[in-house]
Amino acid sequence: MTRARIAIAPSIFTITLVIAVGLAGAIISYTHGQNAKNAELAATVLMDRALETIDLRISALVEPIDSTVRQSRFWLSLNEPPSYAGHPLRAHMVSLLREMPQASSVFVGFEQGDHYQVASAAHRTAEVMSDRGAPPDTAYQETVILRSGRAKPLALVRFLDAQGGILATRFTPENDYDPRGRPWYELARGTDEVVRTDVYHFAMSTKLGVSVARRFEQGVVGVDVTLDELTAFLDAVPQARDGVVALFHDDGRILTHSKLAPRGAAGDADASGDRREKLEHLVTRLAGDPLLRALKVDVGGHAWLVRRNPVDLGGGAAENLVVAMPRAAVVGPIEDVSQRTFLVSLLIVLASIPLIWLVSRRISRPIHALGEAAERIGRFELDREIPSGSVIREVDLLQRAMERMRRSLSMFSLYAPKTLVRQLVASETPPVLGGERREVTVCFMDLENFTAMSSHLEPEEVMLRMSQYFERVTQILQAHGATIDKYIGDSVMAFWNAPMATQDHPAKACAAALEIIAETSALTSGWVDAGDKRVRTRIGIHCGQAIIGNVGSSDRMNYTALGNTVNLASRLEGLNRDLGTSILVSEDMKARLEGRFRFRSAGETAIKGYEEPVPVFELLGALPDDK
Repeated sequence: MTRARIAIAPSIFTITLVIAVGLAGAIISYTHGQNAKNAELAATVLMDRALETIDLRISALVEPIDSTVRQSRFWLSLNEPPSYAGHPLRAHMVSLLREMPQASSVFVGFEQGDHYQVASAAHRTAEVMSDRGAPPDTAYQETVILRSGRAKPLALVRFLDAQGGILATRFTPENDYDPRGRPWYELARGTDEVVRTDVYHFAMSTKLGVSVARRFEQGVVGVDVTLDELTAFLDAVPQARDGVVALFHDDGRILTHSKLAPRGAAGDADASGDRREKLEHLVTRLAGDPLLRALKVDVGGHAWLVRRNPVDLGGGAAENLVVAMPRAAVVGPIEDVSQRTFLVSLLIVLASIPLIWLVSRRISRPIHALGEAAERIGRFELDREIPSGSVIREVDLLQRAMERMRRSLSMFSLYAPKTLVRQLVASETPPVLGGERREVTVCFMDLENFTAMSSHLEPEEVMLRMSQYFERVTQILQAHGATIDKYIGDSVMAFWNAPMATQDHPAKACAAALEIIAETSALTSGWVDAGDKRVRTRIGIHCGQAIIGNVGSSDRMNYTALGNTVNLASRLEGLNRDLGTSILVSEDMKARLEGRFRFRSAGETAIKGYEEPVPVFELLGALPDDK
């Protein structure tokens, strides 16, 4: 019974349309219902992740400073007071500032009133540096105050380049700075732990900031961080683009915050003031309830989401990080997607109807399989059957036609050397008459006394024995990368390095010859009766230049090798009968493979076509790898 076939156009249209409409309806219904629930959940997750991310970035900002101060007791020459020339720690402090661009300065205050500081010029305005007489290439400013043993302190500043080299020195006699009266000194001298000051004005730069410090035997060492750096850091986090990020004390005092004006509205004083008022209100509320971590507030008629988390700014002093963002900035994209999904899904369904005639996964798989089958046939790989039976009429017809073609070529391949055809296809050599000069290794082999043995055998028995012999010989030759040229009676001609390039082809030829002798000896020994001459394989091998290509006519070609190299290999095979050897190779082969195979000189022999006797060698076996 013939199975009904469906035409390709109706099958594509009906199946794809049903699937598209069903999937679109399911997606629209599910997405619309879930997005409302996911929006609030996403808001919570996104805000918590934002808080964690900022917390980690603050830790990365503060931890190097805290660690530097904590390890300062181990600095060499730390207890050595400064001198007019500076301090031995100059290079180390310059290195620390280079590694910690967030730090404003590194300093040491001594209990005798001496002070030494290296500050980054990047944290001071150009006007300040110019007023102090800093050269244009100044990267760091070194401040030295010598008070010990003097009625009046000696104060000077040096301007250093990026490598710490001295550019200029300026005396500052009006500088009566005393480190012992500074907040960081008083705070650090009361404990062995690392401390951090509250916000105060830096004496050297007049900027607001905090200091992280720790005492040592002769004084206090510390690092300054300006509020400008903290503010710039907070302003750089992505959440500050639409919202506000701030740091505040437990008592509600705001340490620093990102810019309050909305991006794109920097001149809107009302918006900035409103945000400032809301921020202060938020901080007051959060400070009054230490357990409060999340809340929603109204800012200018818009809902804002707020998250709060403790944060360590160094020295063991904990502050609070607060992130406040408009709800629309957090979940707005998700809600917009929900609305767009509905509209886009409808448009896709409507727009897909005329395109369904052109697109169908239903036919993509069999068409793809047919393409792979065509590639295999092009590579002359004909063993794999092409399945048929597609419900689409046109595809089924194509499958059957391809399978008939595969069977036809498979039957034809029984009369042609399959390996040679594959090699010619792979090498992309055009099938035209003519050839090219190329180095090849040529091998001839023949069965000695086979004619005498076969004279009293039935033709069927002769054919059977030759088929067994050629089957084994062919397997060995192909395993060693040979191209079998032809079978001539009980003889075989093969060569290497054509049509595909073969590495180390002389060695492969010798290895194949040794294996053939070993394998066929057992086979041919059972072919002779008592008193008959034994049948054995003779092989001749030579390597050299030959003409490789197609000979014959335009409708029948033979891919072969021609030239003196082929003739010599053939003559060497025949010499085995006179010399009683099994494998003879030329002197050139021996020279190429010296040290890898064992050879025995068979003397110099007159060979037809050569004026002088030709040295020949018997191949005895392969040498071990360690030789």
